[in-house]
This record gives sequence, structure tokens and C-alpha cells, in this order.
Amino acid sequence: MIRKKIYRQILFYVLFALFICWTVIEPEIHLSVKYGCLIILFVFLIHSLVEKRHLYKKLSVKYKNRSDLLNSIFMNCPDLIYMKDSDLRYIDCNPVMKKMLCIDNESSIAKKTDFDFYSKETADTIRSYDKKVIDNAGIVSYKIEKQMFNGETKIYDSLLAPIVKKDEISGVLGILRDVTTVEQLKERILIQNAQLNSILDNIPFMLYMKDLEGRVITCNSRVEKNIGISREKLIGLPSTNIYVENNAEKIKQEDEQVIKTKQALIIEVQSSTYTNTPVWYEVTKSPILDINNDIIGIIVIVKNIDSEKRREEQERILMSTITHDLKTPTNAQITAMDILLKETLGKLNDDQREIIQHSKNSNVYMKNMISTLIAAYKSEIQSIILEPQTFDYEDLVKTTIQELSMLAYTKNQNLVLESSLKDNMVTADKLQLKRAMINLIANAITYGFENTNIVISLKEVDENVSFDVTNNSHFIPQEKLAEIFEKFKTNVNAKFEKASTGLGLYLSKKIITKHNGQMRAQSFENQTCIFGFTVPRVFKEEKSQSKTTY
Repeated sequence: MIRKKIYRQILFYVLFALFICWTVIEPEIHLSVKYGCLIILFVFLIHSLVEKRHLYKKLSVKYKNRSDLLNSIFMNCPDLIYMKDSDLRYIDCNPVMKKMLCIDNESSIAKKTDFDFYSKETADTIRSYDKKVIDNAGIVSYKIEKQMFNGETKIYDSLLAPIVKKDEISGVLGILRDVTTVEQLKERILIQNAQLNSILDNIPFMLYMKDLEGRVITCNSRVEKNIGISREKLIGLPSTNIYVENNAEKIKQEDEQVIKTKQALIIEVQSSTYTNTPVWYEVTKSPILDINNDIIGIIVIVKNIDSEKRREEQERILMSTITHDLKTPTNAQITAMDILLKETLGKLNDDQREIIQHSKNSNVYMKNMISTLIAAYKSEIQSIILEPQTFDYEDLVKTTIQELSMLAYTKNQNLVLESSLKDNMVTADKLQLKRAMINLIANAITYGFENTNIVISLKEVDENVSFDVTNNSHFIPQEKLAEIFEKFKTNVNAKFEKASTGLGLYLSKKIITKHNGQMRAQSFENQTCIFGFTVPRVFKEEKSQSKTTY
């Protein structure tokens, strides 16, 4: 198409040249030839004018489309747009800016300046940036806070560009975006980040976060202090740099376990990383999850537990002392009493036998109390580990009652079993449940009135089975019942000869809680008390944090 236009123009100029030559050089040339050439030239001229008119129409449509597009952007853009002349007087602005300036859309801001809308300080700032655009003939960007007429402060991100006309700068085009919300959010994030860093730096243990490749993301000041590396240098390094020992493979395995299970991992490790002597640390590794519950990192807390470990050792020594210095001589006294009661050393009269029997009973009670103390200690230092098995629940209760029947006989009490179970089979830790049952029945015998019945009831409650012991004993106020399952709490109505460690009910509650069950205690003013528990018919172990000790 372009080539055809070029060829036609060349042909037009050749014919025009020939016509001139013939007219000037050959004035005697025939008029018909001259007119013929003139007609051809006229046709070419008309055709050229028509083409130019078509081109003008196309360009007019093109520029109109561009003008409509620019006008649409100008009128509908959510950002503020304005134009100024070279004297920094407004030419026009879009409706959004008029709304911000509280100007009606029909009104004009032509010939007005920034001093007509803003304070002198704000106007001077805006004009200084406008002048930079005109002086440097370049694009300028800046942020500015503007005080609105309603007293509100807005923050704008501004972009200024020169308006060029005939190679000369004739004005300034400005585009302003309201970033108040974004800037306020940034400020809140910075404040929250500072608060978080303050918390992290003041907690009494080391804490750091790492990504899935094991690189440190951040840490608190205690990590910096203990390893002697600044936070800036530590970020991005493998977390193994925090430890002196060559344990990279072990750390990797622990991280893989946390990533795989999405569960916290607690490790107790003895290390000399931060001190000259080995110290015990508790390391807790927890997953960092995003909104899609995908793991994106691991947070690690390293806590010094050396004092707790020393206290545990002291408690172990104390319990060993109790076992040796109290239980051993107590057993020896019971054996000696048995020898005397068997009249191995001679005949005893009734008074002597009664005194020796009371002494033996006191020593047996002391032995049992020492055993309970040791059991409580063991349950404190190590979690109760259940070994579930399926067994006959009612048969276990009958066996327990039989073992305690002689204890009830001394107070002329009757142990009565009442069962409404349709299915006797239960899956739980048989030995641990028996311990809880013994504690509750023995408690009922010890604190129950003489010459009374003690009723043991077995019932089905949905998917659970219940065990209740009802006896006749002194009324226990509600405020005392609320704390009766706590450690070292005893029956407030107990007499001196019924002294107790207050650990039986405490241990029973720990066993039942471990079975995902519930303990209960009730006391009525008619001197009836009920102690019991409910456990699932089939024990299901709940997921919990895993704990490893090295």
C-alpha cells in the first residue's frame, strides 16, 4: 500500500517535470498534448487530495479514540489527577480531586494555586516538587501528608511528570494515590513488631525461628548473648551454628519429625554449649503453620532446666532416705511384733496381746503411708504410662472387694456390690484402675461409720462405665469437696488415728484423668457420701506432645 503511494507520487512529479519541459523547451508543441498532460496532472492532484482527506479522517478517529480513552481515565480514575501550567496554576483536575478539595464537579479550579486549598506549609511543599519537575524536566515522586478540611490527615503517594509541548515544558501533570490506610497499617505492624521483639528479648529463655531448610529467620537477644554472634550475622545461617556440638544429623531428624507430624517435640538434652560444665536444657520445637495449615517453619525454645534437674535429684535422694531410714525399720518392727504375737518368746496375756496388736497396726499404717508417698513421688517425676487390655470390669471389682473385706470386717462394715452392667468387658489399664478402686473403697472404710453398709455401684453411662462408692460418714462442706482431690488434702473430719497423707484420692484422680475419665465427690447432710469415677468403656489414647530425653 505504501509502495503504491510512493510510485504514484514519483509518476506525478515525472509528468509534472515533463509538462514544464515541454511547455518551456518546446513552446510549439501541440496544444492537445499540453492539455492532455495538464488533465493527467490534475487527476493525480485530485487523487492525492482525496487520499489526504481519508488519512485525515483516520487520524481524526484515532485521536478521538485516544482522547476518549484519556478522558475516561481522567474522569473515572480513583487516584487524584491534576494539571498545572508553567506558572504552577491549576488548569484542571479530575472529579476525585475536586471531591477531596470539597469543590463541586461543575466548578473549575483553573487559574487557582495550591495556596487557595492548603496551608502555606503544605502549599510550599507541593510547589517545591512541582518546580523540580519543570527545572529538571524529569519525573519526581514523593509522599506528603495533607490536612483535610474536616481535620483528618491523609497521606498521598505523589508522582509528577512534565507536560511537553513543542519541545518546551508547558506544565506539570500530577497523580496522587491515597495510601493512608497502607501507611497506618505499616505503622501498626512496626509497633507490633517492636512489641514482639521486646517480649522475645525479655523472656527468660532462648528463642529462635528457622525455615524448612533449617536457616535462622530471627532470634532473641539471649541467643546472641549465649553464642556471641549478632542477630544480623546469624540470620540466614544454618541453625546448627547455635550449637557447639556436632549434632547436625540429630537436629535434622528432629526437624523432620516436627514437619512430618505437625506436632510439637520436647527434648531434654544435657549440653556444655553455653557453659564450661554440662547443663540440662529443655528444647521445644513447634511448627509454624500458615492459614492453609501448611508448615512454613519451626520455632525453637531452649530453656535451662538445670535447677529442676538438681531438685529432682534431691527429691530422689530424699525418697531413697525415706525408704531406707523409715520403711526398713518399720518393716523390722512389724516382723518383731509378729514374733511376739506368735508367742515365740513366751506366752502373752490379753492386755499384752492387745497392746502389741495396736503397735503392729500403727506400724502397718506407717508402712502403707510410706508406700503411698513413694507412689506419689513416682507419679510426679514420670507420667503414668497406661497399658490397656480388655478384661471383665465387674470381676475386677469383685476381686478388689474381696481383698478389702478384712479391712471392713474390723469395723463391722459390709461391702455390697450393685451392678446394672449389660456388658462387663472394658478396655483400660487393669492394674491402674484397681489402684483407684482400692483407694476409693479403703477411703470409704476408713472414714465410714461402724456397723454400716458400703455400697459399690456399677452402671453404664452412654459409652462409659461408672464406679461409685456410697458410705455413711460425716458431712463434708462443698468448699472442702472442691479441693479434696488435691495433693495432701485429707478428710476434714478425720480423727488422729485416721491420719492420712492425703495422696490416695490425688493419685486416683491422676489415674482416671489419664484414662480420659472424670472423678466426682458428693456429700449430703444426712451423712451419706459418694465418691466415684466414670471412664470410657474403650480407652483411646489422645495425641500429645512427644518428649525425648538424651
